[in-house]
Amino acid sequence: MTKKNIARVAADELRQQYDSLVNTYTATPALSMMDRELATVAALAAIGDKGSSQLPAHMHAALAAGATRQMIVEGLATISQASGTPTAVNAIAVAAKVFAERDEKNLGSDAERVWVEGDAPGGDVQERWERSQGTIAEVYPAGPTDETYTAVNNLAPHFWRDVVSVFYNDLFLHPGTSIKYRELFIMSTYAAVNSTPLQIIWHTNGALNTGWTRQEVAEIFTHLALNIGITNAMTALRYGKHVFDQRDERGTAKDHEPLTVDAARGEPGSSYQKGAAFLGALNPERLPMGEGWDLAEQYAPGLHRLAVDYLYGELFNREELDDKVKHLAVISAIATQGGVSEQLAFHIEAALNAGVTRREIVEAVRLMSAVGGFGKATDALAVAEKVFDRRGAADQTN
Repeated sequence: MTKKNIARVAADELRQQYDSLVNTYTATPALSMMDRELATVAALAAIGDKGSSQLPAHMHAALAAGATRQMIVEGLATISQASGTPTAVNAIAVAAKVFAERDEKNLGSDAERVWVEGDAPGGDVQERWERSQGTIAEVYPAGPTDETYTAVNNLAPHFWRDVVSVFYNDLFLHPGTSIKYRELFIMSTYAAVNSTPLQIIWHTNGALNTGWTRQEVAEIFTHLALNIGITNAMTALRYGKHVFDQRDERGTAKDHEPLTVDAARGEPGSSYQKGAAFLGALNPERLPMGEGWDLAEQYAPGLHRLAVDYLYGELFNREELDDKVKHLAVISAIATQGGVSEQLAFHIEAALNAGVTRREIVEAVRLMSAVGGFGKATDALAVAEKVFDRRGAADQTN
């Protein structure tokens, strides 16, 4: 009998593990199946080819859970202004194949095929611009949280007018899905790409203003963790908490925001206990693990448990790689990802505690510079420098 390729075996195991982790940690009554799948479609579409293999399955799942084909297409068109037109175009092409497959195999329902005809309100350039300003005032009544958008309008008014008109008139007011679901797509996109804090803050405000609750926002980030990475999900949660606090301070919170639903996750299993013990051994000084980690424990317990269970209870306890290689792999991955300095600092601390040397960490980051770019490598070395300085001269020669 021919043995399966070991990579195929690992892929099959990962799929099974994904389903198990979703059922244990991210599938809760606080967020419907349709909403979870639409958020996943947005996130996978936003990261382009990196998520393309899984995108069709989640489109099928979203449709099976009650989404319409037009909701998916409209959501993907909307994120063109967040992750770029090419990602939206390619994802809509994937959607066309999924729809054809469902028709061919009689998987589709009449409900999912409902399509609202029509177009966004038209008019000349000035009319579209004025109408888009009205949309902004409706969805974001508190206005921008800093001067960035004002600066763009002052320096490049033609660019700002075109962007705003396309986004808030041509896309937001096009029939086929609500502004609430457009905000779900955009917020999920920015969580996935993790490169524009201002925009995820802006659109988390938009999500709350259009009907999503704070718990739903936290659950969206929790559910996305398995597709965008735990570090990105925790970073998104950190920005979400910033929005919650800001809205409380400014008195702009909506009445529906505090509504909560029992997440009904049950008790953590043995992998969680192993992970907690392993994590405690890695962090004997109980150093901060980053604001995102602390917030997850308080506001997104599913995300916190997922990180402890899967990363530390499952993956770090596998025997195929020694601990030093595992730590260097995690540091390289986080450095390549970029934008998560607090969590990178913790993993550098943990690696040093586990016997990895300073020189090995520096060389791992130097190696990733050819893959992730010099900018991210330089940022990661700046984080490492702060960690080394904090620890002093004790292991300076390593």
